[in-house]
Amino acid sequence: MFSEYKLNNVESFETPEHLIFEEKVLHNIDSIVDLVGDKDRLIPHAKTHKSKDTLSLLIDNGIKKHKTSTLNELEVLAECNPDTLILAYPVTSITKAKRLENIVENFPNTKFYTIISNNFHFDLIKNVKNLAGIYIDLDTGMNRTGILKENVSDLLDYISSNNYKNLKGIHAYDGQTYGVVSVEDRVIDTQNSLKDIREVENLVKEKFSINDFEIIVGGSWSFHFYIKEKDIKLSPGTWIYWDISNIKQKELSFKIAGVILGQVIDENKSNDTVTIDIGAKAVSSDPLTENRLKLIDKPNSKLIFQNEEHGIIKLNGDSLGLGDYVLAQPGHACTVTPKYNRALKIDKNGDVSGVITPHARDRV
Repeated sequence: MFSEYKLNNVESFETPEHLIFEEKVLHNIDSIVDLVGDKDRLIPHAKTHKSKDTLSLLIDNGIKKHKTSTLNELEVLAECNPDTLILAYPVTSITKAKRLENIVENFPNTKFYTIISNNFHFDLIKNVKNLAGIYIDLDTGMNRTGILKENVSDLLDYISSNNYKNLKGIHAYDGQTYGVVSVEDRVIDTQNSLKDIREVENLVKEKFSINDFEIIVGGSWSFHFYIKEKDIKLSPGTWIYWDISNIKQKELSFKIAGVILGQVIDENKSNDTVTIDIGAKAVSSDPLTENRLKLIDKPNSKLIFQNEEHGIIKLNGDSLGLGDYVLAQPGHACTVTPKYNRALKIDKNGDVSGVITPHARDRV
């Protein structure tokens, strides 16, 4: 019914419905392993799937180190017993530090790390019992979180003055590459980031003696440009489900595995529009409206307006009528996952084969 997405008995679904096509997920896992080579270099971000089901699949495929954004992701996913979990988000309160300590205590078979970029962060986590260590979170140009390289020396001195022994390495998320379609421009940006990272690495090694020093860098728009740097660990997130924003990277072979099934609920022929039941509550709502979804097999159709439960589609010559089903690829896979309490897993034959639960969709 939909090209590249075999789906049987479409009338049996109650829309809108989040669907995960398992063959495409497996393809993405195979693709990233083929691309990177060494599975131990991969530290994928769990924010995209938030699921013990998907994390277990990744662990079964030999990818055993992961990072998260929320303490809930950290706690829930620890139940899968990964080798390593990194909280790639600063701890900013005593309450959160205590929760982190409890998580570390409850899952002794997993090594836990977190990130810091200032004295405030460090003071909150320096006494967390059994925390395996911390990474310096370096801002290489996104200007969101992280420390600028010129301020790292003072932070290192402060860490040293506290006689802290568990500094592990450097973490950097170069999110400024997001949406930059030009490979050449992204290569230049990652080279600049790498220059900053290497400068900070040298500074850290001057001040600290660290066994197994680690550098973790790279989102979905940049990780592959660091592959030749064999000492660097790579941490993309969206690759597991992919989306219409990321697929603009023609050099990568990942497939969009997570989609939304919807239905036409009304039409306005004089305006050349139909209304579908994929509203802002059903699909990624952080991109600009026209970039929030793309309808499979409807190349000219554009989303022009959304309310909570409604999406207005300008057909531009495409054909859709009342009751027709549509399959939408999302603009941002990571913000679709928490909108549903489960996704239906679709097998290679087009049948429902189970559910994928985003166990960590809530923040607490």
